[in-house]
Amino acid sequence: MNVKLISAWGAAVVIIALYAYAVVAGIGNLMGMSTFLGEALGPLPWTLLGLAIFVPIGALLVSLLVARGRTAWVRVLLLATGLCVAAAVQLEIMHLIS
Repeated sequence: MNVKLISAWGAAVVIIALYAYAVVAGIGNLMGMSTFLGEALGPLPWTLLGLAIFVPIGALLVSLLVARGRTAWVRVLLLATGLCVAAAVQLEIMHLIS
């Protein structure tokens, strides 16, 4: 195995760990908002908070589908792009709710 491939795998593992963190953050936001605001939230914020959990999962799946058949570093860049999109959507959701 060459060094480029090993470093690409290392970067991909870090990015996938950040995807997992984004999912956990979405779950934490859902639980925190439900505890803090409770019944004051209408149906739209509940839907958006649920969407914030599934956006990183969807972004990961789409980026993996697009990255099929590409070189290792292109896959890493596509994973990073999907993570950036998921983070931007989660920030926008939190902006809309608060």
